[in-house]
Amino acid sequence: MWKPKLNFISLHYTWILFCSLLSWVILYPYGNLAAVDAFFFSCSSSTESGLNTYDLKTYQQVYIYVIPIITNLMFVNIVVVVARLYWFRQRLHDIAPSTLGRYGDQDVEANEVSESKLDSGAEIPSQHQTPRDPDENSTPVADSLAPTKEQIFHGLNEQPERPSRPTNITFDDSLPVPRPLGRADTTVLHVPGPIDRINGQPITEIPVGRSEIDVELKWRKDTDAIRPVRRSLVGLSRRRPHQVNGPAMRAAISIEKVASSMLKIISIYLVEFHLFGVVCLVPWIHNAPSKYKDVLAQSAQDRTWWAIYSSQTMVDNLGFTLTPDSMASFRDATWPMLVMTFLALAGNTRYPVFLRLAIWIMSQVVSRTSATREHLHFLLDHPRRCYTLLFPSKPTWILFGIVFALNFIDVLLIIVLDLDNAAVNDLPMGPRILSALFQAASARHTGTATLNLSLVNPAVQFSLLSMMYIAIYPIAISIRASNTYEEKALGIYGDDSQLDESNGTSYIMSHVRNQLSFDLWYIFLGTFCICIAESERIMDLNEPAFSVFPVFFEVVSAYGNVGLSLRHPSVMTSLSGEFTTFSKLVICAMMIRGRHRGLPYSLDRAIMLPSEESSHSETARRTAAEREERLLVSQA
Repeated sequence: MWKPKLNFISLHYTWILFCSLLSWVILYPYGNLAAVDAFFFSCSSSTESGLNTYDLKTYQQVYIYVIPIITNLMFVNIVVVVARLYWFRQRLHDIAPSTLGRYGDQDVEANEVSESKLDSGAEIPSQHQTPRDPDENSTPVADSLAPTKEQIFHGLNEQPERPSRPTNITFDDSLPVPRPLGRADTTVLHVPGPIDRINGQPITEIPVGRSEIDVELKWRKDTDAIRPVRRSLVGLSRRRPHQVNGPAMRAAISIEKVASSMLKIISIYLVEFHLFGVVCLVPWIHNAPSKYKDVLAQSAQDRTWWAIYSSQTMVDNLGFTLTPDSMASFRDATWPMLVMTFLALAGNTRYPVFLRLAIWIMSQVVSRTSATREHLHFLLDHPRRCYTLLFPSKPTWILFGIVFALNFIDVLLIIVLDLDNAAVNDLPMGPRILSALFQAASARHTGTATLNLSLVNPAVQFSLLSMMYIAIYPIAISIRASNTYEEKALGIYGDDSQLDESNGTSYIMSHVRNQLSFDLWYIFLGTFCICIAESERIMDLNEPAFSVFPVFFEVVSAYGNVGLSLRHPSVMTSLSGEFTTFSKLVICAMMIRGRHRGLPYSLDRAIMLPSEESSHSETARRTAAEREERLLVSQA
C-alpha cells in the first residue's frame, strides 16, 4: 500500500493546517464569523500573515494570541532542536548504552585540567589506567584523557577530504578487535621522532586501557611535544558499530550537551522577548497621555491586554492589532514605536543576528572554567551543527548589513517621496522618521502600519510590495550560503548536485533563481484566479480602490506572510474582507504556501554519525565523478 513520504516540510504543512482547522472548533461556534472567515483568520494567525476580514471578540483574540506563538519561526525551530536532540540520544543509546551511561555526566571542565597537565608533562590519573608495578621506570602518560574542545570539535566537524599521505602515527580500523588486555598488554612502546630524539627524549612505554588504543599522535608545533588526540566518532565504522571508544563517546556526549544548551537559549529567547515587550508597554500605556487611552476606550480594549497583545504581535510578527487603524493612532508615540520596532526586528528578520549576539555576550560573562563556556564557544564556532538559524560571524554581519540597507532605503523613500503628502507630512520630522522606521520594519514581515498605505505615493506602495516579497531572501540565502558542508550534514535543503559550489557568486545566484521559480508562478496564479473571481468589481470604474494593483499587493502580502494591505475605504479590515469566498480561499492558499518558503526538506541527516556522513560524502563524490566522466565522454 502506498504511503506518503514523511519529511520535515510535510510535517510542517500538517501542523499549520491542523492549527488553521482548529478555527472551526474555537472561532466559528461564537456565531459572528462565517466558516470561511473563521478559517481565514486561523490561516492568517498560523502563518503570521496578519490579514483580517472581521473584528473578533475577546476569547477569539486569546486564540489568535496563542496560535502564532506555537507556529512561529522560533517555536518551530525549538521543536527542531528537540527532535534532533531526541534522535541523537536514541542513536547513542542504540550504539553503546553502557558507555553512554558511563560518560553522560562528565563535565567538559576536566578538559582544561587535562590539557594543562599534559602541556606541563605532569602525570594525569586515569579511571581506566591499569595498575603498574612500583619498579617500572617508564614515563607515565594518561591513557584516558577527556577530549579538549579543539579535539572534539575538529573531529566532529571536519569535512572528509581525499586521502593524503599521513604525517602522523595512526592505527588501522580494519585490524581485528583487540582481545581483553592482560598484564603484558597494558603498555605499548613509543619511539620518539627525530626531533625529539635530538632533544634527548627517551623511548618510553605508554599505558593503554581496553579499547583506548584508538589514538593518533600528532606533533604540537609550539613545543615540539607529543600530545594524544583522540579519534572522533568518525572511527565508528559501519563494520563495527557496536564498538565505541571512551573519547569518541565523550565527544558525542559533549555535542549532545551543546544541543541541550542551545535548546535552553532559544527557549529563553522566545519567552524573554515576549516578557520584555509586556514590561515596556504596560507601564507606558497606563501612564500615557489621555489621547492614547481614549483610542483604546473607543475600541473597548483593556490597556493591559493591549500591551500584552501588542508585544506578542510584534515578536511573532503577526500584524494583528486591537485598534482598527493598526498602529496609526500611536505613530507619534515615541516609546511604543521604538519598542515595537525593536521587537519586530528581533522576532524575525534580525533573529539570527540577535541570537548570535546573545550567545556571544553569554560567552563573555560566564566563568572561564565553566562547561557552559565551552558549549557557547562551540555554538559560535560551529553554529550550524545545532541550529538552522544560527550563522557564522561573516554571514551574520552580511545579514545585518542587508537588513539595515533595506530598512534604510524604505525609510528614505517614505520620507522623500511623500514630502508634500498630507497623509505623511502632518507629523514633525522626528516622529515622521520614527514612524517611517516602524513602517519599514513592519514591511519585512510584521504587517502593522502607521500610515494609510492607500494614500501614500505609488512608488512607496511598489517599494513596500517589493520588500514584502524579498523579506525572506536574506535569511534563506544566508542559510544556503553560510556553510555548505554543515548545511548538507543537517539536511537543510535538497541535494543540489547541479550547483557549482566552488563559485560563491554563481552558487548564491543559482539559489536565487531556484527561489524565484518556487515563488513567482504561485503568486501570478493566485492573482490570476482572484482577478477572474473579482472581475466585475475590478472593472467597475466607480471602485478605484478595487483594482488589479491592490489585489496584487494583497496576494504578495499574503504570500510573504506580512499582512500589509491597501484596504478598502468602506471597511477597516484588509482588502480581503471584500473578497468572495473563492478569493478568500485563494488568499489562504497563498499564506500557507508562503509560510513554507525556505524551510528544510528533511531532518534525517541531522542525526547521522560522522562515519555515516563520511560514507555519504564519499558516495556523493563518486557520483559526481561518474557524472563528470559521462559528460566528458558525451562531449568527446
